[in-house]
Amino acid sequence: MARKEDAEDTRPDVAQAESLYEIGEPEYRTIPLTDKLTWLVHRIDKFVQGGIYLLAGHPGIGKSTLALQIALDVGAQGIKTLYILNEQSKEDLSKRARMLSAKSPKEIANTARKMIMPEDAVYDISNLPEFLSHKVLSPNGKYHGAGLIVLDSVQGQGLSSSATTKYKELYAFCRACKSANITVLLISHVTKAGEIAGPKGMEHNVDTVMLMRKAMVYRPMFIPKNRFGPSVFKPIPLLMDKDTTELRESPHTESTAAVARTYIGRTGGIAEAQAIVSLPAYGGKGKITAPNLPRKEIEQLINCISQLPELDIDDLDYSIHCRIPEERIYRSILGLPLAMSLIASYIQRTIPQYHIYLGEIDLLRQVRELPEQLIMDLAADIDAGNIQKPVAVFCPSRAAQALRELGVEATVIECSTLDDAVFKTWPDLREESE
Repeated sequence: MARKEDAEDTRPDVAQAESLYEIGEPEYRTIPLTDKLTWLVHRIDKFVQGGIYLLAGHPGIGKSTLALQIALDVGAQGIKTLYILNEQSKEDLSKRARMLSAKSPKEIANTARKMIMPEDAVYDISNLPEFLSHKVLSPNGKYHGAGLIVLDSVQGQGLSSSATTKYKELYAFCRACKSANITVLLISHVTKAGEIAGPKGMEHNVDTVMLMRKAMVYRPMFIPKNRFGPSVFKPIPLLMDKDTTELRESPHTESTAAVARTYIGRTGGIAEAQAIVSLPAYGGKGKITAPNLPRKEIEQLINCISQLPELDIDDLDYSIHCRIPEERIYRSILGLPLAMSLIASYIQRTIPQYHIYLGEIDLLRQVRELPEQLIMDLAADIDAGNIQKPVAVFCPSRAAQALRELGVEATVIECSTLDDAVFKTWPDLREESE
């Protein structure tokens, strides 16, 4: 691939155009990423020279890791990256780069690291335009020829969203980079509410917004804004390699809507709790769509789910439907299956159809015990063949003991808490966490 300074400018010349009819579509020159980042290209459509990208998330979520992955990837292709640091040291960045490239061929890894130039002397973003002019755009500049600039991070050790003048300098820096065909990756903090820190103007001054959240071992990523391709409001579950810390897309991305089954008695039989979790439309707030279901109880259930360690599920869109034969009444026993379907949709995992979840979830995520008659009815229906086998029943302690004593032909899995149900449904989540 040609280096940035040798690349021809393929952007359309619109200077002589007199109407929109005469102006064609822009032809963006892209930076090709390797197979290691195919998942990212697939989601953002293209990584554009001169594009301004914003990557946001809570501390420790993997923002710097992903930024460094991109820098190493383009570095292996001979493209220089200027990596501006104001939160970590050059030594820490070097250590992380060596870890990320540990499984790459030695020659390629060395080439990639040599193309990354760390800079830790830019203490204030208001200095960025001048720094760019003297250090990057000038032919004699120390970092002349950089095709990618990473700013880690915008807020640094602390920058108020009301610092309007400083943010204007950041926007000027981005415009100058775009004019020079230099790609920029801005790393940003988020607020406690999960919103991108800083003024809304920052989001409007970038081309693509990538937002990372937590979901146990996963790092769901959303792309709520993308001028170069489609927006992605469905979670993209990313996994972090234990040895290299490299982020990659989880293989478990089959489902959008998740379904968990339950049992409501001899008259109702098997019922389903269906859920879809997604990011709100760009600029909007999360909402709950749950026909015929009590909003307060659903909000309480979502609050319980959000208390699970490393599960950042607040302020999203929830579409919920409970299919109860011949009924339109919400039953508290739907708490466990509904919670499981919400979690499954968020982490993009499927729930086996033969699983049956029974129990109400209290404020401490405990699974409450079941009525004795419900247990007797379930055992009778399984024995009579009214419920297709195999069957795995997830239920609280006393119910599990009762089903075993009745000799029911099913796998009985005891769940005292919602956490138990999650890790016993997907045991690999606990293994990967540990």
